[in-house]
Amino acid sequence: MSLNPSQRKKLKALAHHLDPVTNIGKEGFNDGVAHSIAENLEKHELIKVKFYQHKDDKRQISEKIASKTKSELVSIIGNTLIIYKQSNNPKNRQIKL
Repeated sequence: MSLNPSQRKKLKALAHHLDPVTNIGKEGFNDGVAHSIAENLEKHELIKVKFYQHKDDKRQISEKIASKTKSELVSIIGNTLIIYKQSNNPKNRQIKL
């Protein structure tokens, strides 16, 4: 699923008031972080990931995160990544695109 510009705009607006649920620190992006992101995406569909380190590589790491979790990269604002993935569980689906 690829997001069109109006869908991205809507998701960015919805994410504005969210707090980051996962941080990229000194260990960088590893399997533990990937698992945490995947779990949070399943629960919330739209999440923020904060880069505290590896800020120079945030574009490459963000693309890795999106491909490994099979999610859509919505936006990178400053050092914060916004990603979206529709939940597999219909009970967790809250966002209508």
